Amino acid sequence: MTVCPPIGTPKRPITCKVKEAQELQIRWLERLAFGPSRTEDQLVQLWLGLFPVSWRQVADIRWLEDQMAAISANLQGSYTDLLQAMVRDRALQTSLNGLGNRRKRPNENLARELLELFSLGEGNYSERDVSEAARALTGYRRAADGKLFIDPKLHDDSLKSILGRRAPYDGPLLVAWLAQQPSTARNLVRRLWPRVVGELPQNGRIEALAARWRQQGLSLPWLMQEMRRSATAPGNRGRRLDDPIPMMVRSLRLLGSRHPDALLIARQHLGRMGQEPFAPPSVKGWPVNGEWINLRWQNARVRGLQALLSDEEVWATRKTPEMLVNGVTAIPPLTLTLPAPASRETLGLLFADPSWQFA
Repeated sequence: MTVCPPIGTPKRPITCKVKEAQELQIRWLERLAFGPSRTEDQLVQLWLGLFPVSWRQVADIRWLEDQMAAISANLQGSYTDLLQAMVRDRALQTSLNGLGNRRKRPNENLARELLELFSLGEGNYSERDVSEAARALTGYRRAADGKLFIDPKLHDDSLKSILGRRAPYDGPLLVAWLAQQPSTARNLVRRLWPRVVGELPQNGRIEALAARWRQQGLSLPWLMQEMRRSATAPGNRGRRLDDPIPMMVRSLRLLGSRHPDALLIARQHLGRMGQEPFAPPSVKGWPVNGEWINLRWQNARVRGLQALLSDEEVWATRKTPEMLVNGVTAIPPLTLTLPAPASRETLGLLFADPSWQFA
């Protein structure tokens, strides 16, 4: 067995980082399924898809826990608050080469993603805006305690012209300016809607919701409430193909087993389903809704749920309800009539039914 030296030790075995990542993945799945703050944690998982960082990109797995804590701390605030926290988050900064952005050697990676994905959206800025934003984001360094600060020696404090306004932008001033733009609200609503509700609506509904959100000061609780209301409206429920992580979490919760086998099986099979926790495929995050329609991934979902049911330790430690009632799925199952006893056979039918994959 490999004995892992402290983090930061030269030539530390990669197996130590892999082990720590797997432990974090299991802890997170347990929190999502059984933790005391499941609703809040579900929102954190949602935002991890919009501010994606892979465990492979960071030097210390604990940085991912810090990112989750920063997201959680801002869920009751505004998107401006959350974006400010993410721009100074060391995991996100590291993943986007932000700490290599210096006054004499600007790196545009963080600036480009900030404008395209985290604020304005594609087509709403120029290449000049990207280069000027990169200058505004220069100078971030990591202190001895791990927190980020702006080093005046490495920061470009000259005037920059961004979106038609000239000012001595730094990170906080840039984020505040970007958050004021109408295109930021529209872009975020367009990115969140498929993840919370489903297919994008027609007839200017996104634009109208974005305008109302701006009137609410980009309040995150207000926006989530409006989107949840839309998600549960007649005709919308059950029309979104759920991500593998929340689908697996629902399965664990229904089984009610917290046996280590259950969490291990969930972690292993989520990677095969295309959504290994803390391992997004790109800076755009994981697929969403219909993008999950892939025969290999769909088969992996069925195999993963079957693996949960077939594990004797998981089954022996289950705490399932006595009956599977109407409403356990967002849409009525095709292969199972509810209500029905929660036997191994009926749970197998439920997990294999297409309705279990939709939210």
